[in-house]
Amino acid sequence: MTPSIPQRSSLVAETLRVLREAITSGRWKDELPGERRLCEEWHISRPTLRAALTALAAEGRVIIAQGKPTRVCAQPSPAATVAGQPQPLTVCLLSPEPLHAMPPFVLLWVDELRSQLASEGHLLQVHVGRAWSGGKNPARALQSLTATVPAAAWVLYRSTEAMQQWFEQRQIPCVVVGSVFKGLSLPSVDRDHRAVCRHAVGLMAARGHQRLALLIQEPQYAGDRESEAGFEEGLQAAAARGVTGHIQRHDGSREGLLKALDRLVSARQRPHALLIARTSSALTVCTALLQRGLRIPQDVALICRDDDVFLDETLPQIARYSITAGTFAKRIFRLVRQPGARGDTKVMPEFVKRESL
Repeated sequence: MTPSIPQRSSLVAETLRVLREAITSGRWKDELPGERRLCEEWHISRPTLRAALTALAAEGRVIIAQGKPTRVCAQPSPAATVAGQPQPLTVCLLSPEPLHAMPPFVLLWVDELRSQLASEGHLLQVHVGRAWSGGKNPARALQSLTATVPAAAWVLYRSTEAMQQWFEQRQIPCVVVGSVFKGLSLPSVDRDHRAVCRHAVGLMAARGHQRLALLIQEPQYAGDRESEAGFEEGLQAAAARGVTGHIQRHDGSREGLLKALDRLVSARQRPHALLIARTSSALTVCTALLQRGLRIPQDVALICRDDDVFLDETLPQIARYSITAGTFAKRIFRLVRQPGARGDTKVMPEFVKRESL
């Protein structure tokens, strides 16, 4: 019989399953092959293999020692079943977009979360699909998924209001990555978008910019609504200094963003400074302004609400608000390990001063 190889749908979990099967069948009796051989045979990366091996060691099936082959245990170690020891959990991340399409910062915190879970023998599975996030009624897709995938907790990335309502109504353990919609009480971890946008208005006003604009996608997520509220609060606080502002929404596409930008820069009273939500939008705006002959920051200053490392590769470099992926993932991990936790966890990023302001 041909040995099975890991399937790519949830790679760490599948690798763990295949390792278990190989040991149970007696394919490896004393020790496992080297990491390089297994990675080449199964077409997986070393971090994926190591996460699965860590979970396998937590079950007491193997013993890992640095610089030595991984040894197979005849029976699960008694330590794995001692009362009070952490039991292996499966945590599932729901996302409307695949890993390769996620922003770099998101990839970093997903990887950090996977590592933190693996350090205690837990698994992170990633489930990608728009059936549960693309419409107003995701109930059927979510019911099917949660009924067939046993998970101790769900991590909801870019979740819609309908998704959050569904999980709360059924009291299924979950953590929202982002802000929770008004009236719901799910545990969540997010940047403090409201405080960031309020702070950005104050910074731009302090540098003498009196006409401001927030360039943001049509609000689909609670964090975008919080951003608009913070921007408005900042304008109210700066109104005594003659500062005015405008929220310019777009549909999220490149073409829609450029049309929204053109409406701003062609206005009789062009904004002196722009606050931009999302790093990809900031990159597009930066190049588009330069193409239109507008200097940054002399003609239009820029601040990005979010952060990614590529914003330091632009000319000029773009000012923004930053938080480390490890810190962000640690907040998610704590809530995942505390079923039934409630309340928003807001993380205030640090302002990164750059040439665009």
